[in-house]
Amino acid sequence: MSLAAQNLSLTGRLNGVSLTLNPGEVTAICGPNGAGKSSLLSCLAGLLEPARGALALDGAPLNTLTPRERARALGYLPQQGEVAWDLSVETLAGLGRLPWSAGIAADRAAVEAALTALDLEQFRARPMSQLSGGEQARALLARVLAGEPRWLLADEPLANLDLAHQLALLRQFRTLAGQGAGVVLVLHDLAQAMNHADRVVVLDGGVIAADGSPDVALSEAVIARVWKVQARWLGDPGQRALAT
Repeated sequence: MSLAAQNLSLTGRLNGVSLTLNPGEVTAICGPNGAGKSSLLSCLAGLLEPARGALALDGAPLNTLTPRERARALGYLPQQGEVAWDLSVETLAGLGRLPWSAGIAADRAAVEAALTALDLEQFRARPMSQLSGGEQARALLARVLAGEPRWLLADEPLANLDLAHQLALLRQFRTLAGQGAGVVLVLHDLAQAMNHADRVVVLDGGVIAADGSPDVALSEAVIARVWKVQARWLGDPGQRALAT
């Protein structure tokens, strides 16, 4: 059930990245701007073809899956989501069911669960153009969740959300992992990664600079080496803050 990259290279962005991601875990990908985080996530989603290397899902080459098979397995949320038509929130979420043929009842249940998880029930009939930036971000994620993917790959999913919805979404990611899904998040906020991830992969200049539990991969020594910042962690595990 793993999602793996072997010697992954992408000209100017990734250089020999190898890692195996495990279901049931929340993995955070962190690193400075331009480190290759979004490129790695796009390759894992099968949206970017690497110059070299291989990608595999459950041991099968990712490029051998049909588009429908890949869409059922991998849910991808880009950093800057766009909607071509001014759909209602409920209709947008329903697009996540396109890879499936589970029946109307199952589709409705999946959409309803996604809207509830993201606190969007009251917005279900509202057009996307009438939502705030944070509400739009949640609606786009509802489309991904409605697809019930085995892997959720999200690029900066917390960026446009207020604190309450950030924490609610982090709890939702933890729930998904607890149900056996693999959750992979690109995060800039190191405290969020430290407090909420099971594993952190740190990229720097297109290579893996650290990989392990949050306290190891985001140690003060790693932060100084990769981010060039002298910082220290404050607080208890699960409630840590970064002071500079």
